[in-house]
Amino acid sequence: MKLSFSTFYNLPSSEARYELALNLIYEKFQPAHCLIGKFIDSDTRVKTVAYAVDGVKSNYIIYDLEGTPCKDAKDSLSVCSISCNLQQMYAEDEILKIFDIDGYLGVTLRALDHTPIGIMVCLFDEQIEISSDDKHWFRELSLLVGAELNHNLELAAQEILVKQLAKGERIARLSSWSWNISRNTHIFSQEMRALISYPSEELFFEQFCDCLIEKDQKALRVIMQKLRTGQVDQVDINVSHQERNQFKGLFRVIGHVERSEEQEDERVFSATIQDITYIYSLNRQLELTNVVFEHATEAIMITDHLNRVVMVNRAFERLTGYSDSELLGRNPSVLSSGKHDAEFYAKMWATLSSQNTWKGEIYNRRKNGQIFPEELTLNIVRDDDGEVINYVAIFRDITEWKRNEAQLTFYANHEPLTALLNRRCFMDIVEEKISASRSRSHPCSLLFIGLDHFKEVNDIYSPEIGDKVLISVAKRLKNGLRKLDTISRYGGDEFAILLDNTNVESALHIANKLSDKLKQPYVFNELTIELSASTGIAQLDYRQRVTAAKFIRNAAHALESAKKNNRGNVSLHNQEIQNAHLNKIALRDKLRAAIKQKLLKVYYQPIVDQNSGRIVKFEALVRWFDDQQGMISPGAFIPIAEEFGFIHQIGQFVLERACHDLRHMHDLGYTDVSVSVNRSVNEFKVSNNQFDLISTAIEQAGIPYQSVTVEVTESMATNRYTWALLKTLRDKGVEIALDDFCTGYSSLSHIIDNQVDYLKIDKSFVDSLMQDKSKQIMISCLVNMAVQLGIKVIAEGVESQVQLKMLAELGCDHIQGYYYSPARPLNVCINLLEEFNAQEQEKRVSFAAVKQTHV
Repeated sequence: MKLSFSTFYNLPSSEARYELALNLIYEKFQPAHCLIGKFIDSDTRVKTVAYAVDGVKSNYIIYDLEGTPCKDAKDSLSVCSISCNLQQMYAEDEILKIFDIDGYLGVTLRALDHTPIGIMVCLFDEQIEISSDDKHWFRELSLLVGAELNHNLELAAQEILVKQLAKGERIARLSSWSWNISRNTHIFSQEMRALISYPSEELFFEQFCDCLIEKDQKALRVIMQKLRTGQVDQVDINVSHQERNQFKGLFRVIGHVERSEEQEDERVFSATIQDITYIYSLNRQLELTNVVFEHATEAIMITDHLNRVVMVNRAFERLTGYSDSELLGRNPSVLSSGKHDAEFYAKMWATLSSQNTWKGEIYNRRKNGQIFPEELTLNIVRDDDGEVINYVAIFRDITEWKRNEAQLTFYANHEPLTALLNRRCFMDIVEEKISASRSRSHPCSLLFIGLDHFKEVNDIYSPEIGDKVLISVAKRLKNGLRKLDTISRYGGDEFAILLDNTNVESALHIANKLSDKLKQPYVFNELTIELSASTGIAQLDYRQRVTAAKFIRNAAHALESAKKNNRGNVSLHNQEIQNAHLNKIALRDKLRAAIKQKLLKVYYQPIVDQNSGRIVKFEALVRWFDDQQGMISPGAFIPIAEEFGFIHQIGQFVLERACHDLRHMHDLGYTDVSVSVNRSVNEFKVSNNQFDLISTAIEQAGIPYQSVTVEVTESMATNRYTWALLKTLRDKGVEIALDDFCTGYSSLSHIIDNQVDYLKIDKSFVDSLMQDKSKQIMISCLVNMAVQLGIKVIAEGVESQVQLKMLAELGCDHIQGYYYSPARPLNVCINLLEEFNAQEQEKRVSFAAVKQTHV
């Protein structure tokens, strides 16, 4: 086969041309191996583009150049021919040994600039002799093969470049656009279809324009017209896709008009179209971040890695008085107040370095020198390698907050009316003092002061006056104490005082001195109020383990003892008081069990009308008979029931039992007899449905409302709510009795403004009736007033004929007391009715019989 240029290039493909070259070589030289290869990996290796073994096409191979005859052939400008001893010459070339090659013929394939690009090789398994003509022929063939290889390499490079450009456009979401204005032809790069999600291969300008929103379509067409007429030569415009979202659809078109390279008289508009949705969003975020930075209420300062100020916001300038230009490049230490030592800053920087953040309170200095507190947050900004690039400080002035905090702390620990310590804070201090006293073996005393009859001040003069009294009491106590003593308003009208390093004698002296101070009149304009105070003292024994609660409780028990024995005095806590308290607690538990087991009884004391000699009413009184202690006096357990909240249970039990027993009396014919029940002030506090409770008990017993009298004390009746409820009951027919009249802060307006049915003269008046002329005058006036107002008067505690006669002379017609009978059980009371009301009963029975006969 003859070597022919036209024959070589008329073949349809490079592969066919390479195959032709190998066939020509095999036909001429009969080599064992024949190959055409290109240099790769910086010319260190060869990759075959055509390879034949014994003239038969074989698979491609790759081999290293170093240590092979091809390396020498590459460096040579002529044909390299080795006829024998090839394996000895290139001992490192394993391929020669494997194929048992002994002869070599090779020539370097070069580009047009003579750069080596490949090699053409024949390998022989026997010794060869290559003539000059054959070498010349091999050289000429290599020129054709080299030109083909160079052409293919250039095409491959161009293809790689195109792919890289396409990849770059795809990554940048960028398309090129060329518009030949003269011919009105448009060419878009392939990426344009992806940008506008256009499925067809062929894309025209109209398709691009139609995908835009209507406003941008019009704007783009106007610009195109200006480009066409030469009004503008450059374009930079943003347009939006109709389906634009937060991720894609905003295009930036940048281009300019230039002359065509082919035709000088033709104008071409070259442009790029890039989807800038993400970049636009980032810019907007940066703008928003800048707005937030500048308008944030917190001061922000950013420093570089050397802690030099690079940026501050407006809030920082307002807060510190420094402008950004005054601080740029300076260390933030210019703001230092000097209130923090080196150790503080060392700990702050250590925490910041280890945790990348620090938050706390710090004092800094404004430009004018003013020191202010701030809440500061520091953060470190690091790069990808973990190196510090910025420090960010965010802080706010907390002067007002610190002021409010101090105020809140004050009110958290102090009682708002008197500004004294409150109970919680006082107990904490007492606990600390107990520990300190125990460790130092110092004595410690506690005073518990309670105002006597303070409730009456509130009831009579109003709570506002009561508050003024409490404030005055607090001032007198503070003025009478040492600075090392601690005083609190423990609750209501009770004050607790801790006397540090004080023995019993000193505590008694201080308590009496304070008691004298509190007895002085309290004057508010024209109003003068006199009060006394009772005081309980507890002494701390530092040799024993005592809690603050127990220490205060001991003083409270002493106060309770002082009030019980003689108000206005001072009582020292001792074993007797402790035992009394323990007995009270034991009695409380017994009473709770007695109520639960229904062991209480109701007895009745008769009230006699002197004019008729008949029993007209019974007062229901609770009694308690204990298996161990026998009868327990109501004077012992009623106060306990009041204190521990059992009184409403006892009161309701007495009411329901009294109504039931009265129904029994009525069934026996004594329908004109009524019953009187006592109601405690605590019952009105605990149960806001007293009207329902009383009404239900009466209706369930089936007795008339007017046969029940509710007794309340005068002090209790001063409450407006109580009077309103009593009036509602009275409207239903229930009678109202005012008990213990004249024993407290009596007010005639109570019985004038709020109508009652009975006034009860207390036993204390009856006891001294014969000896005290003033009592006789008072009772006489009271009876006369009651007659005028239509109110009946009942005298309690009548025990003698002399008292009975005197009361009769004074006009009191209703008598209650031991003279007639103490409180008795129901069956005894029925016997009393038979005794006192027998004659009247006989008349009623006879009348009932006559009436029955007529029926």
